[in-house]
Amino acid sequence: MTQTGTTTVADADQIAELERLVIELQTELAERKNIERDLKRAKVSAEAACKSREDLITLVSHEIRSQIQMLTGAVELLRETPLDNKQIEYLNAFNHAGEFLLSLVNDLLDNSRLEAGRIHLDKIEFPFRELLERTMQLIVWQAGRKGLDVEYSVSPDIPARLIGDPKRLQQVILNLAGNAIKFTEQGKITLTVEPDPSSAPQENSLIFTIQDTGVGIPGDKLEEIFERYAQASPATFRIYGGTGLGLTIAKGLIGLMGGTIRVTSKEGKGTTFVFNARFGAPVAALSPATERRKSASLPERSLRILLAEDAAEIRMLLSAFLGTTSHTVDMALNGEEALKKFISNNYDLVIMDIQMPVMDGLSATKKIREWERAHNRPAVPIVALTAGPERSDFLRAREAGCTTHLPKPIKKELLLSTINGMVQQ
Repeated sequence: MTQTGTTTVADADQIAELERLVIELQTELAERKNIERDLKRAKVSAEAACKSREDLITLVSHEIRSQIQMLTGAVELLRETPLDNKQIEYLNAFNHAGEFLLSLVNDLLDNSRLEAGRIHLDKIEFPFRELLERTMQLIVWQAGRKGLDVEYSVSPDIPARLIGDPKRLQQVILNLAGNAIKFTEQGKITLTVEPDPSSAPQENSLIFTIQDTGVGIPGDKLEEIFERYAQASPATFRIYGGTGLGLTIAKGLIGLMGGTIRVTSKEGKGTTFVFNARFGAPVAALSPATERRKSASLPERSLRILLAEDAAEIRMLLSAFLGTTSHTVDMALNGEEALKKFISNNYDLVIMDIQMPVMDGLSATKKIREWERAHNRPAVPIVALTAGPERSDFLRAREAGCTTHLPKPIKKELLLSTINGMVQQ
């Protein structure tokens, strides 16, 4: 072995090998850092693209909802006039078109937000049985148009009131029932709700079963039906229409409720969807007498209302809705004008569109609340008109100081009952 000073040739070889390994390690670390940097850039780019797409869908949906508001609002007003049978038939067609457009917009928005993880469920106390009753009325009406029977049963062991997101639960049931009605030409739709026997009682896990006697789903397509834009076949889309998003959205919402969904089907015999969802339990249930006192309506009184809405057609519709009451309505075309009128007059209630030029409705609401505090005035109820039924819209409206919000398109009955409820509070 050759020795140079105190370092042997073997030592030199080992040192050279170590230096080579260090260089390789440094190179690999540099490559990993480059990959991580590229991944971060791709993630930021993907998130920005997703956000841009969602913003575009939100913007377009606001414009579409405004047009749907005109369509459905005009139908409501025309129904209050003398009509012959043919005119009623035309109105029903208009109304059906409006409902279909609205369902398309809602599906696109919900799909986009589910993909981005931006749907969050409410946790509020709600009357479970009353919600089911209202939901079944809609299902019975839809099924009746095709001559289908509807049966439903709810276990008596389920509490009358639960904690959860009633709007999203209703959406899931309507999506699944609507799907059943769409693919059933004769027979019936059946809905049952019962406690989940595999869960602890305190979990309040419920099992929902929706069964139809429709065309059924081919066995090789069962795994695909929950995929986005899925249809059993191209012919299915041509015959029945739809976006192919309803089941995808239902599955996503059920997942947020802590549940799962499964499907069984036999071609020519029908399909059965079964899903479970978890709910909270109220601390103390209200007595039936208390419920009746809460729901009892007080006599309506005349109000002075400020309506802030930039779209002339929607101003006309909402004014017509309110024109059937004894209320007095003043108009404002934007948030700045609404603020000036509010300061100069005494109003019992404000209806504020949140998307307006010059000054938007949320900014106007904040300034109204600041003025009320500065002048020791009681807070006047402010009803926000939002582009859609999203929780984020409600949270932004509430943060600005709005008392409640109504999503477009707005139904006359809901508008009037909301106003009455605000005044009673």
